[in-house]
Amino acid sequence: GLGYHTVHQLAQTPNMVLFMGARRMTAAAEAIVQITPDVHPTSRVFPVYIDLADEKTIADAKDAVAAKLKELGVPGLDFLINNAANGGSPVVLALTVNIASTIAIKNAFYPLLNKGGEIINISSELGSQARHAARPPISFEGHDLMVYAASKAALNNLTLQWAFEEEEKGSGIRVVAICPGPNSTSIAHFSSFGMHPSVGCGVMVNEV
Repeated sequence: GLGYHTVHQLAQTPNMVLFMGARRMTAAAEAIVQITPDVHPTSRVFPVYIDLADEKTIADAKDAVAAKLKELGVPGLDFLINNAANGGSPVVLALTVNIASTIAIKNAFYPLLNKGGEIINISSELGSQARHAARPPISFEGHDLMVYAASKAALNNLTLQWAFEEEEKGSGIRVVAICPGPNSTSIAHFSSFGMHPSVGCGVMVNEV
């Protein structure tokens, strides 16, 4: 998906220390094996266990990242990408993963962000209120994505609130929402109309 390809492409850049969150560590290990031949000699990729439906794992992930940064002598994080999402079923899980966990991750990892760092929330055109108000409205292509769309609208609102908050504090931390466009991922049921994630992740890679 988008997360894998984002890590893969960023890892080819010099002097990168990347933490790849994963709910299934066996899958993360396999992913790292696949991308290792392309990782720049001065860059490193570390898997971190995290289950977005379980706040304790978010706190544990933050502690693991903090410990590794200290071990490597790295002062902090330059960017935090909130990418994982649930397509909308069941509803409570979707809202937990898409909204509640994003808040929990931001709160947990915020102390690790360097001044001038960036929080990048991966949103969607489906979260655009203007697009939903237009006629004809957005088509869901026969998929039940209403909850997903509502959660992304909420994410856009959160992003604006956080951005204004950081601006008022003068922290130097930027908060942005990025829409990578339609991608052929599991949420889109691997629809043929979407871009391959290796292309869609480009907007995320360029932002970093």
